[in-house]
Parts: sequence; C-alpha cells; structure tokens
Amino acid sequence: MRKKDKDLYNPKTCIQISILVNILLTGFKFLAGIFGLSQAMIADAFHSLSDILTSVVVYVGVHIGAMPPDEDHPYGHGNAETIAASVVSLIILGIGAFAGIEALLAIIKGDFKVPLNLALSAAVVSIVVKEALFRYSIKVGQVNNNPAIIADAWHHRSDALSSVAAFFGILGAKASFLLLDPLAGIVVAMLIVKIGIELMRTNVGIIMDERPQIEFIENICVYAREVEGVKKIDDVKVHRRGSSFTVDLEISVDSSITVSEGHNIAAQVRKKLLRSQKSISNVMVHVNPHRSRHKD
Repeated sequence: MRKKDKDLYNPKTCIQISILVNILLTGFKFLAGIFGLSQAMIADAFHSLSDILTSVVVYVGVHIGAMPPDEDHPYGHGNAETIAASVVSLIILGIGAFAGIEALLAIIKGDFKVPLNLALSAAVVSIVVKEALFRYSIKVGQVNNNPAIIADAWHHRSDALSSVAAFFGILGAKASFLLLDPLAGIVVAMLIVKIGIELMRTNVGIIMDERPQIEFIENICVYAREVEGVKKIDDVKVHRRGSSFTVDLEISVDSSITVSEGHNIAAQVRKKLLRSQKSISNVMVHVNPHRSRHKD
C-alpha cells in the first residue's frame, strides 16, 4: 500500500475527516430545517450532531487502543476500541428510539407543515455525503479490523437512512401527503434501531471472547503446521482485543528432542504467525511431547 493510501486508511485520519464533515453538514441541516420550514430536517440535523459525538467517542477509543502494553494492561489497550464501539451502538439505539417517538407524536398531534425546496435539497446533499462517508469508513474499519470504526461507519449509514426518510417525507408533504413525513420517520427509526442492535450483538461477542470465524483459526493451524518439527496442533484459543488477536497455541513435537530444540520450534511458529497475520498481536506457544503411537 502506498504511503498516501496508508495515511488515508489510517483510523485517526478517518475519524478526523468524519468529524469535520459532520460539523459542516450539521450546521447546513439546521439552517435548511429552520429556513426551509422542515421539522424532519431539523430532526435529521440532530442525528448528524450525534454523529459528531460518536466520532469523538470512537477517536478516544482508537487513541487509547493504540497505546502499548504496560504493567497494568499487559495485553494492551485494544478493548478500548470495543468499549467505544459499544457506546456508539447505544447512541444509535437511543437515536432510533427518539426518532420513532418523535414521529409518532407528530402523527398524534397532527403537527404537519409544508416544507420549502431548501429542505429537500439539504436531504439530497446529506444522503450523498453520508453514504460516501459510510463507504469510506467501512473500508477503513475492514482494512484495520477495527470494530469502533465499523460501528461509526454504520452510524453514517443510519444518518443516510434518516436523510432518505426526510427526503420522502418532505417530498410527500410538498405533494400534500402530509402524513408521509412521520410515517417514513417511524420506518427509518426501526432501521436505525436494527443497526444498533446488530452492532451491540457484535461487540458483546467480542467482550465475551466469542470465537472468531473458523477460517481464521484454520489458517493459524495451516501456518503452524508448515514449521518444520511441528507434529501436531493440540489446541488453539484466540482472544480478540479490539482490532487485534492474541493466540494461545499448543503444539506437539518429537518427544526425543531437547528442550532447547522444542523452544526453537515454538519460536519459529510464533514468528511465522506474527508475520502471516497482521491482526495477530501476540502468540503464546506451549510445547507438548509427541510419540509415534499418537495419531495426527
């Protein structure tokens, strides 16, 4: 990856871009909502304001997660990213619930208005910008295997969905279908809540040390077996901490070799795994004796 691309896909760079874009977009939405006579756009502006808050939470999480191990945190600070992602998912859930309640109250009160074209234009701009931010952020999150960035990306998508609802609501109101605005708001609120629940489920799995994908574990075994002297893989445990993994591996080696030789084989396995998988931050290898009567 070229240096320019590497900088662009840096998690902190991604968050800084998100914060700057959201500040500009939030101000634009508020002005468009107020002067365009659109309650939907004002509510959408509050959604973008929450994006700023969540991006700040994610930035703090990524910053702490990048700190090296210390005496109190021998495995590093990677879980800060998962905690940040969990906070983001809770904020998304809260926003979805708030948006749904507001839309329902608008129907009950019959609080309908006919918005201006300015509000409609703001909705289009918001959809394009937030979808672009989503695609960029999700790519950065996947490249860095960072749950906090991925959570923030889905928050961008939820904001884009909110703007879609605002667009159709404003369009419907201008066409005299005033009820379409709050109804669309309820539908999108449900989608936002769904995104929040899915993100929370993923982060709870990380916190609970849920096993990663089986392909990841199988690759570890394949690479370990390639090291000369490894007779058998006895056990593999993988612990995820934020965007990185710690591997506990048990291997069998010839029972007739010396302790020093067994240690060297373990060191080669550790070295190979660290080189083969960027997301692996540490490998602990335990050596067991292997006898010929054992079956591989």
